[in-house]
Order: sequence, then structure tokens, then C-alpha cells
Amino acid sequence: MGEVLLRYTSPGAAWLLVLSWRNQDDAIRRALLGLAVSLTALTPAVQTAMAGLTPGNNLARLLGHAGMVLVAWSAHDFLAHLNGLRRSRWSKWWTAGMFASMCVLFELTPSLLPQAPWVFEYWVAYLLTLTPAFANVIRLGLRFARSTSDRAVRAGLHMIVSGTALALVYLVNRVVRVGASRFGYRYPLGFVFWVSAVLPNVAHALVLLGAATPAAAGWWRRYRQYTRLRPLWELLSAGDPSIALNPRVGWWNMRLRVYRRVIEIRDGVLDLQPHRDADVATAARERSARPAELEAAVIVAAIEARARGVEPARTEPVSGGPDLDSDTAFLCDVADELSLLDDRRVRQP
Repeated sequence: MGEVLLRYTSPGAAWLLVLSWRNQDDAIRRALLGLAVSLTALTPAVQTAMAGLTPGNNLARLLGHAGMVLVAWSAHDFLAHLNGLRRSRWSKWWTAGMFASMCVLFELTPSLLPQAPWVFEYWVAYLLTLTPAFANVIRLGLRFARSTSDRAVRAGLHMIVSGTALALVYLVNRVVRVGASRFGYRYPLGFVFWVSAVLPNVAHALVLLGAATPAAAGWWRRYRQYTRLRPLWELLSAGDPSIALNPRVGWWNMRLRVYRRVIEIRDGVLDLQPHRDADVATAARERSARPAELEAAVIVAAIEARARGVEPARTEPVSGGPDLDSDTAFLCDVADELSLLDDRRVRQP
């Protein structure tokens, strides 16, 4: 049971990330897809199935290695973009040339058993294909982690860098291990379970966690915004139920949920425009109220004025942020002020 979990947990997690990924960055999508394909192809079940389809040819192993090449260079491209760099032309030719060499060597010895001819050369070609990409992922990942202020991104990059370093150690270990079969020297470390089986799975898990951490942190941040906006949304929708569109959006797509809630709140605030009393805003400014506190006071007064059918002589313009992110943050502060205002009203004798 433990070995089954060890072999199949990482592929399942990788496909879950591929299917749930909503970011538009192509490099990340390619990296996740390549990792999912690689991990799936290297599972015992898939290798057995492909061996039945192509007897005598371990095509699943080549497919898994091809997926890992895609992972390494896609991760490199993404981190290069984050650091304001572009992938050099030599690296593209290097990758194409070394992978072509891998395919030729694989065709010469499709079994990939350590004692088979050309297997050592195949593993050396595979190591040389990945080493420049892995080295740059480590270098650029640490470089951007030092410069970013986002703690989730920093933590994710550190996990990706750690996983990449472990993967590189595993590949070097595998080449030395195959070389022992080829050249007849002793290398007992290469056959230790923790090195041969656990190490690559830990590397994969760290990379997956590193890729998922910023996305999970972003989901949680938007979920907190969604719940913080609830008091303001409920207050506005109670006075004007037509603003509540009740979208059928899953909880996994929290970005769209927050966006719809902000739009509905803005619709409700705009409907209150004829009742937004400038005198209420002036009184709030005189007591040095914060912008969110001022907006909350104006909204509450406008809802009460609309209920009475009263329109002030002077209206207060709508406040907000210049873009969606800043406007969402501002409305969250307004909703917090409404909650504080309700608490103060409850405590009043």
C-alpha cells in the first residue's frame, strides 16, 4: 500500500494541478503538463500497459523522460521571464540536439537495462539535456525569491529550487549507478531505497507543492476578500435584490466569484447615487474619518434616505479604486467598517 501511494500520489496531484490551473501563463501550463505526463508514464501500470502494446520496447521510459525535458525547460522559461530575461538561442539548439541524441540512443537499446549497450550513453545524454535547465532553474529561482515581497511566491520558489536540486542529485546518482554496471566498479549507494526510490518522489512532491503554493495562497486571499465583502453585499442586496445575479460558479474559481461580487456591489452603490448625501460625507471628513469609514457612513445614510424617499440637495460622488484589485481592497475596507458600525450600534444602550 505504501509503495502504491509513493508511485501514484504524485501523478494524481500533477493531473489535478493541470485540470484546475486557471493562470494564463503558457510556460507554467507546459511545465505542469510535462510533469503530469512524465510521472504518469513512469508508473508501473503505464509501463506494463505500454510494454504490452510495444513488446521489447520501453517506450514509456522515453515518454517520461521527454515530459521531464519539457518540465525543465518550461520552468526555465518561466523563471527567466520573471527575472526579465529571455531564453538564449543556444539552449534551444542544445535541447533539440541532446534530445535527438537520446532518441537515437534509445532506438539502439530500447530496454534501458543498466547492463545493455548504449544505456550509459543514453543516461549521460539525458543528464546533459536537463543539467543546464536545472542549473538555471536553481539560479533564477533563488534570484527572484530574494527580490519578491510575496511570501507565498518566495516559499513556492524555495520548494521548487529544492526539488530541482534533489532531481539533479538523483540524475547524477543514476548515471553513476548505470556506469557501475558498464565499467564494473562498486557503487552500493545507488541501490539504497531512499536514494533510488524516495529521492525522486520527494523531488517531484517539492516541485508540485512549490507550483501549488502561490495558487493556493491566491485562492485563500480571494476567499478572504469574498467573505469580507459579504456584509456590504448583503446590505445592498437587501435594499435592491436585483443586483444579486446568483452566478453558478464553483468554489474553485474564487477569482470569478470575487469579481462578480464586486460588480454586484458596484451596481448597488450606483443605484444609491441619488441618495448619497454630501453633508454626511462632510461630517465624516470633519471628524477625520478614513476613506473607507466615510464611504460606509455615506452608504448607510443613502440606504436609509432611499427607504424614506428622500433625495439630498447635494450628492456625494462614488469613491473607489482605479482598478479591480485596488477597488476590491477598498470595498473590503468599507465592508469591515460596516461591521464595526453594526457592532457599535449593538453596544449602544
